[in-house]
Amino acid sequence: MIDKQFFEELSQQISKLLPQAGAVGEDVRKAVNSALQKGFERLDLLTREEFDGQCRALARAEERIAFMEKEMSRLEQMINELDDSAVEETRTDV
Repeated sequence: MIDKQFFEELSQQISKLLPQAGAVGEDVRKAVNSALQKGFERLDLLTREEFDGQCRALARAEERIAFMEKEMSRLEQMINELDDSAVEETRTDV
């Protein structure tokens, strides 16, 4: 997870280490910022916004799974009750 402010701060810190001469310093800062962004993109890192979105999607999926597990248990119980009543009817018919 990386946010855009991180790139800005890191770029500014690197630019401070380099000698600055007016517009050249700004050009260096932009070049460093661009290089850092490209490098981090290759690492397949997520932004904070992407990470938060994935967390929300996961939470929704977990809720849905819990609902479906309860529903499956309810349906299994209904089947068992039907099976039990069918066995009971067979016994009374014999």
